[in-house]
Parts: sequence; C-alpha cells; structure tokens
Amino acid sequence: MALFDTYRVPRLRPEFKFRLDDGTPVQVRPLRADDGARLKAGFDQMSALARRRRFLADVSQLTDEMVEKLTDLDQIDRAAWGCMNRERPTEPGIGLARYQRINGDRRSADAAIVVLEPYQGRGAGMLMHACLHLTAHRAGIRRFYYDVTSDNARFIAQIKALGGQFEGRAENVDRLSLRVFSRPYQVPDKTSVGRRFGEILLKLGRAPAA
Repeated sequence: MALFDTYRVPRLRPEFKFRLDDGTPVQVRPLRADDGARLKAGFDQMSALARRRRFLADVSQLTDEMVEKLTDLDQIDRAAWGCMNRERPTEPGIGLARYQRINGDRRSADAAIVVLEPYQGRGAGMLMHACLHLTAHRAGIRRFYYDVTSDNARFIAQIKALGGQFEGRAENVDRLSLRVFSRPYQVPDKTSVGRRFGEILLKLGRAPAA
C-alpha cells in the first residue's frame, strides 16, 4: 500500500461492502427516511443497559417522533451511517453512528454510536465511526463531542485512545471531545485502537460498491 494513501482523504461510496474483524460481510450506507421499521426492531433487541447508554435515560419505547428525529438527515448538519449483515438480510441491522452539528458552532457536532449486543467487539462500531468522521470533515466539522454514561468504560477508553479529551461530568454522564479525522496519518497509532481506526480509514477509500 502506497505511503501516499495515508495522506489522502478517503472517498466514501454512497453504499459499500466491507468485512468486520471476524470476516462478517456487511453493507454500509447512510440512514434513510424509510429505515424507521428497522430502527424500531433494533431498539426492541437492545437491553435496558444499552438503551440507557444510548439515550442517557431509561427509554422503553422508540416512538414515531423519535424515529422521525433520527431519520431527519441531510448528511451535512445531521448525518448517520448504518451497517447490516449481508448474510442475514432479515435482521434489522447491526448498528448506527450519528452526528448533529451544534447550534452556534459550525465546526463542532455531537456524535453517538450504537451497536447491537451480538455484534459488539467485532469492529462494526469503529467502521461506522470512521464513516462519520469522513462525512463530518467534508461538511466542515472539525470536532466531535460525545455524551457517555460514566460506566461505559470501554467506549470512553476507545475515545481516549484516539486522542479524545475529557470535558466534564454531570449526573453520571461524561462529556468527551475528539478531533475529526480525515486522513489515516492523523490518527494516533500508539494503541491498538488507534492503529485499527487508521487501517479502517485506509480501507474505506477502496471499499467496493454494494
């Protein structure tokens, strides 16, 4: 692989194929307005802990209003990428990553990632996170902020391994920030998390169309 590739901004296809760390073939694309049924089915499969970590509250139902908000996207100020198992098309999906630009700060956005339990630890979250970074950079966003429950040690550690900073804590929710990466060489490579994230950014530029 040419050294120049690490300095190139990868171009994301509108929809593409990829393989997770364990070889699972997936299809990755932006979330669409007609994905509401998939979102509700995926929500029903989430544990109470996962729901609390995603919504920062005890949420028992994904309402039509919440679905509309999640799918009201322009891929500029509000963007989201979803991931599906190509071998199991009847499943609702694997997860999604989403950002929303912060009012009054055109260069920053709030970001969140959710992966269903059966697929956690297989690289899906990092894959969608990388897509989110490339989309945000193209939209002029340069910093992500994450509100994370304080007990979500794994995700907090991952953000810090990428160079993220702790911004504060309120009611057992940590606020973290991270620069938006657009090129593989920008990602800190002193940890396995950083090296893996950089590798995914490289591969995204060559991912085949779905």
